[in-house]
Amino acid sequence: MDTRASEHVKIAEQLFTKRQPVDSLWQVIAENFYVERADFTTDRSSGEEFAEHLFGSFPVLARRELGDAYSANLRPRALTWFTQHTSDEELDKDREVRAYLEYRSKVHWRAVYDPASQFVGATKSTDHDFAAFGNAVLEVSPNRNLDGLLHRCRHLRDCAWLENADGAVDTLYMKWNPTARQLAQQYPTKVSTETLKAAKDAPSDEIPCLVMSLPRRSYEGNFGATRREFPWTYVVVEKEAETVLEEIQEDWFRFVVPRSHRVTGSVYARSPAAEIALPDGKTFQVVTRTIREAGEMAVNPPMISFTDALRSDAELYPGGMTSADLDAAGDRNLDDIMAPVVSNPGAMPIGLEILQALKEDLSSAWFLDKIRLPDIDSKVMTAYEFQKRLEQYIRQSAPMYEPVLDEYNSPMVELQYRILSQFKAFGPDSAIPEILSGQQVEFKFRSPLTDIQDQAKAGMFTDMMERLLVPAAQIDPALMATVDVPEALRDSVQGLGVPATWMGKEGAVEAAQAAMAEQQKMQAGIEALGQGGEAAQSVGAGAMAIEEAMGDAA
Repeated sequence: MDTRASEHVKIAEQLFTKRQPVDSLWQVIAENFYVERADFTTDRSSGEEFAEHLFGSFPVLARRELGDAYSANLRPRALTWFTQHTSDEELDKDREVRAYLEYRSKVHWRAVYDPASQFVGATKSTDHDFAAFGNAVLEVSPNRNLDGLLHRCRHLRDCAWLENADGAVDTLYMKWNPTARQLAQQYPTKVSTETLKAAKDAPSDEIPCLVMSLPRRSYEGNFGATRREFPWTYVVVEKEAETVLEEIQEDWFRFVVPRSHRVTGSVYARSPAAEIALPDGKTFQVVTRTIREAGEMAVNPPMISFTDALRSDAELYPGGMTSADLDAAGDRNLDDIMAPVVSNPGAMPIGLEILQALKEDLSSAWFLDKIRLPDIDSKVMTAYEFQKRLEQYIRQSAPMYEPVLDEYNSPMVELQYRILSQFKAFGPDSAIPEILSGQQVEFKFRSPLTDIQDQAKAGMFTDMMERLLVPAAQIDPALMATVDVPEALRDSVQGLGVPATWMGKEGAVEAAQAAMAEQQKMQAGIEALGQGGEAAQSVGAGAMAIEEAMGDAA
């Protein structure tokens, strides 16, 4: 038994016990909006029909649309949605610097989207956890071969975390239940004898383990002599045997824990969408069930009959035949022997109106009215109006996307970069240009939304030239100097996302202007010489004419 393992197993159990009310809330949210995750407090079989308890799918579809919007708008695969930059803005504009940093960005991009890194599938699950529960856990680590990245979304049910004094998550405990066979294969010399025995006799039995990532000062491990101390420790413990299976030092906290709306006094956030959509989601199921039952009552109403007149069971299905004793019916009509119960199908439109109102409320709760672009008719809208409508859309959608950028995309990309840098994925340090020595690398993120903002520079430049500068220059050409046109054009071109290799070198415009000025000067000189020659010819011709006239007079 390892006392260090025992101590942290107890801490983890306390955290998971304290988190049980939150698990109950997440279970209710999942049952109404994210049925695939509705196993926080219940065990399910793989063949179970997850959505069997629902009567309508709209609440689930609304959550799905919001979750899908995160990757579609913030991590579109068709765009290189993150690029490396330096903190020095002037240096960042240098053509050679930009070309080198774009090369590093491409290396980073290929590592992320390598199918073996499982980035797409892991972030897809993380997106939907974040949308539904306001929390998510994404693990980013080197793969087992140490030649690439590995991304895994961890179930919130299995994770509990702690914050440091700054309010950042720096400690995470995760339940892990590998089979005995898997655990024995991964740690053949460290697992308990009970696990080794189970790996032979019952290889599919699950072995409870605890995984933790925490600051090194919180865990005193047996790391031996190392060149330096790393700030984080990653530990795997076999819980029942309280045996440490793995403990390694790391230069990073390997878990990205995005959190949406924080709640005072809790380390767990809330989803602003699910929080207000939950009452409407429950009501939607009740109303849908009522309308469907009313529709079935109208189409296939219940029957009432006089049992003493029936000679067989009522066969109320297509082709069914029911026998009746007309003598026993007495003076009653045949229609009275068996008749449908009269209902009021005229009330169904009211129920449908209520259902439509609930759909609109759910759409607003899940930000669907903010996700979708406004209707824009370019035929009846000026370019200025078009731009202003897009700006309004960006302002409305920003509160929905900003937490994802700050809490999710940014720390995830920075963690990937630190791992790749440590394993020299960008090449040796000697390959770094000397001008970048000591410079901090930061990331800028592209998306369809930011592209609209960046491309606004190009639209502003065109609008300025057509509406202001060109008309003013026709009055006084000197007014062109009011604006630094080369710099404005360069900013506009960069705003369109043009690669650095397409850009001319700094000073190229000035050199071209100087060459054109010199050429114009030479042309003016040539024209002046030509005009002087013509004048001389004219003078000579005049003198000859005078001499001829004098000769004729003599």
